[in-house]
Amino acid sequence: MKNISKLHTGIILLTTLLFAGCSSTYQGNAPQETAEGLDLKHESRSTLAYQKPGVNFAEYDKVQIAPSTVAFKKNWKRDYNRGAASLSSKIRDKDIIRIKESVAGLLDEVFLEEFSRDNNYPIVKQASEGTLLIRPAIINLDVNAPDISSATPRKTLTNDSGSATLYLELYDAVSGEILARIIDSQVAGDRGYYQWSNRVTNRADAKRIIRSWAQTLRSKFDETHQSNKK
Repeated sequence: MKNISKLHTGIILLTTLLFAGCSSTYQGNAPQETAEGLDLKHESRSTLAYQKPGVNFAEYDKVQIAPSTVAFKKNWKRDYNRGAASLSSKIRDKDIIRIKESVAGLLDEVFLEEFSRDNNYPIVKQASEGTLLIRPAIINLDVNAPDISSATPRKTLTNDSGSATLYLELYDAVSGEILARIIDSQVAGDRGYYQWSNRVTNRADAKRIIRSWAQTLRSKFDETHQSNKK
């Protein structure tokens, strides 16, 4: 029971560190329990975190990472094109698909890098006992200076690169039972001043946020295992 208590504290700290300091998203009306039986463990202006009661993440010593998915904010294409100055500056379907694939690739790359560090948790393709399945996704993607196919490089003056919401779920890889769900909204590259943005700065800002998510999750996963050994 002592170890489980430490685990619960670690998960709450994880969500606090990961999701603090963003613009208002949630207003205290989140359900206390999900349809899958997950309990609300943390709620802030930008974050919701749910966890299965009594789960001990220290029992998981192998990791499986599902291919990431990305979804744009509702009506993003329509709203962006309304403000386009010319036909050539309008976003097209092929641009959206390319951006989604690029961001999903970053998620895959960074989460794999962080959980491959030190080889403490083997990355496996085939699930077996003790395998934790991590399913990362981004929803509500909003890009202020999207990478549009053009004969010449484009850049736009922006205060930030845009925003996105991490939708992360953790599963028992064998049974498929969901263990936790974390939802976080972040602004990418919020500099407090205007700066030229392009495909290079967009990628750097996105990777920075994804890295912070992956590093924090890995760090708290490490702490859970260390606490369980005490």
